[in-house]
Amino acid sequence: MSVVKKIHDHIDEHFQDHLKVMQEYLRQPSISSSGEGMKEIVELTQKYIETMVGGSTEVVSTRGYPVVYGDVQSKKSKRTVFIYGMYDVQPAEPLNEWVSPPFEAKIVGEKLIARGAMNSKGPFVGMLNALKSIYEVTGDLPFNLVFGVEGEEEQGSVHLPDFAEKKSSELGRCEALPFWLPTQVMPGAPPVLNLGFKGIVYMELECQTNPSDIHSGMANIIPNPVWRLLWALNSMRGQDEVLIEGFYDNVQPPSTEDLELTDKSAPMVLAATQSMYGVKNYRSDVRNTKAVARNLIFKPSPINIDGIISGWTGPGTKTITPSKVMAKIDVRIVPNMTTTEVVDKIKLHLKKHGFEDVKVSVLGGYEWVKTSIKDPLVQAAIKTMEEFGYKPVINPMMPASAPFYLFCREPFNMRMVNGGLGHGGLIHAPNEYLMVKDIKNFEKSFASLLLNYAKSS
Repeated sequence: MSVVKKIHDHIDEHFQDHLKVMQEYLRQPSISSSGEGMKEIVELTQKYIETMVGGSTEVVSTRGYPVVYGDVQSKKSKRTVFIYGMYDVQPAEPLNEWVSPPFEAKIVGEKLIARGAMNSKGPFVGMLNALKSIYEVTGDLPFNLVFGVEGEEEQGSVHLPDFAEKKSSELGRCEALPFWLPTQVMPGAPPVLNLGFKGIVYMELECQTNPSDIHSGMANIIPNPVWRLLWALNSMRGQDEVLIEGFYDNVQPPSTEDLELTDKSAPMVLAATQSMYGVKNYRSDVRNTKAVARNLIFKPSPINIDGIISGWTGPGTKTITPSKVMAKIDVRIVPNMTTTEVVDKIKLHLKKHGFEDVKVSVLGGYEWVKTSIKDPLVQAAIKTMEEFGYKPVINPMMPASAPFYLFCREPFNMRMVNGGLGHGGLIHAPNEYLMVKDIKNFEKSFASLLLNYAKSS
């Protein structure tokens, strides 16, 4: 019997224990926006790394919530892999929409329902279960491991650079970052391998025209900040394109390889949005799926308005001209754009168009990251999926963003891949879930990925 088969059988035999460990982790609240349960989840994360894979741990302080650092030494391998994780989750409101309480981690039908089940406390424990199984079967791990489990991903990983700086020597030993999550859009669908992430910059725009709210009878002679901000926003974007001068100057055209991969994955792009979110309305002609996918992956997002707050929005009437307005916006960026240039161009645009009174505050951001399909880590991931009978869908870049630029660009230059067997959904929404029957294959696929990658030079 092969080593891989022994490890997979071990996962089958111990699955109920694996499931209990995952449920224990999910039952501990860890809401970074409120602070609920954060101290306890740090302690539990340390316990898991120490007891499940025999690692030494350290709580690395940052200017925000700490990062749990872990170090696991292989007996034979000189190669090191970085395991990124996040222990924080989004709030669970509205609570009355959950079919099962969000921090009880109950199994309802075929689903494990909990806040963090999919994003991404559940998968983190699944990786630990896989690593433990490898060790218990072989007596060793195929790589040295460095763990970095942060508590601010849901807040934009704003202090993760503190960790990268403090642990630069240890991170410098790492060659790869396999970020394993269940990526099957629906049960039985082909798994998705993502070779990169767009960057993002998140901003607040604020405009104040008066010291306080004023009776709306004065609207003939008093400027309204909401209209000011709406005009400013409208000046930055047309129906389909950003109108800011020079906005697209540094956008790198997709390579032939990029286009081939995206055109093959195009039907899955639409299927994913329709399956996960029930989307029916698109800004593009969905009959041309290739064009939609190319737009999504290779173009920076238009100025996206996340929310606007101003004036009176309560019941009944209150006739005022508001004193101030605030909008939250984000822009997703692609190679070779930078977050700094986007902010600078927005500020310059506002000044040139007479909106000097609109204040721009940057709340956070990530740079883009991308790995070639030819990289040995990606090839190991493809081989792994094929061994499970799947031809994976390969995206050259996710339209979402992650903090991996800290590790996959200078000075560390790790290679990354995001993939994994299994299905889950409703991230950030009520009834977030993982399919219970898929958790076994998720763990098996992570074990196989590491073993396949260990064979590469």
